[in-house]
Amino acid sequence: MKNYISILFILFFVSSSLLAQDDNYATDNYVAPQGLNNWYVEFGGAGLFYSINYEKYLFLNNNENITWLGRVGLGFNPIEGKLLNKIYLEQGTLMFPFATSFLFGSNKEKLELGFGYTLLSKSNAPNEIIPTGILGFRVMERNGVCFRISYTPHIREGVYVNWFGLSLGKNFNFKKGRRR
Repeated sequence: MKNYISILFILFFVSSSLLAQDDNYATDNYVAPQGLNNWYVEFGGAGLFYSINYEKYLFLNNNENITWLGRVGLGFNPIEGKLLNKIYLEQGTLMFPFATSFLFGSNKEKLELGFGYTLLSKSNAPNEIIPTGILGFRVMERNGVCFRISYTPHIREGVYVNWFGLSLGKNFNFKKGRRR
């Protein structure tokens, strides 16, 4: 018992001296990534099961308080069944989310509002279009890492379905200049 108390005391002493972030990463000194493109993997969300997405900044105002984005994605459902007992997908369904949204905020945390649709393509059935909405929150770190959490309701077969998404990705810029 004495050893456990000693270990807890040492852990407490060591952890109290650790810093989570350097002062250079304070939000007052935050510098946004310079890339005009994002890629990310989204679990749930507009892709229903999962999707790999590309996002382009279509408009970025001078104050960086409002940003307009366009997004396309691709997902594949390898299994057949109901996801969280809400959405039924056949095996082999391809999912193509298309969306536009606006980001509001001047620091690394931003509110996201948007809408779009997801095209479901199955080999043995006609394509299906599912309208979606986006109400989300994203964090864009200085190194370009993007984390998103979103509420993405769908309307499928006349039924309103509450749905959520979780994304992790990276901000980047295409290289400028020509190759010789």
